[in-house]
Amino acid sequence: MKLNATRSPDLLRRFVATPYVFADCVGPSRYSVRSNDLGIALAVRRSWSTQRAENLPAVVSWQLIREVFAANDNAETTLLSGGELRTLIVGTETVLFYDAQRSEFLGFVSSAITIKHLVSELIPTLLKI
Repeated sequence: MKLNATRSPDLLRRFVATPYVFADCVGPSRYSVRSNDLGIALAVRRSWSTQRAENLPAVVSWQLIREVFAANDNAETTLLSGGELRTLIVGTETVLFYDAQRSEFLGFVSSAITIKHLVSELIPTLLKI
């Protein structure tokens, strides 16, 4: 009897490759940006280098995953904050997390969200709470 190994689908896309990795310093602070979207990785790296002077909290590790399929949702924004963990939800496909204790940022970004909107509005909104 031969058993076939079946893989369950990764519906949450937890195991997405992030081939675009940048590490840099702002003053004495090192940080890294990982993404599966080159535009997001470059924009976060560029904006973080300039916005860090605006007294935003330190982020040591950035990981942002661009979703490939866009749903037609209402794009309602919800902001949740509980202690050191902050969450920003936009529609049904964009979820951004910031863990202030570990200085880590994790995001799943809908393809309907522009890079400019992500970097200039969503990320600062989550970090300025």
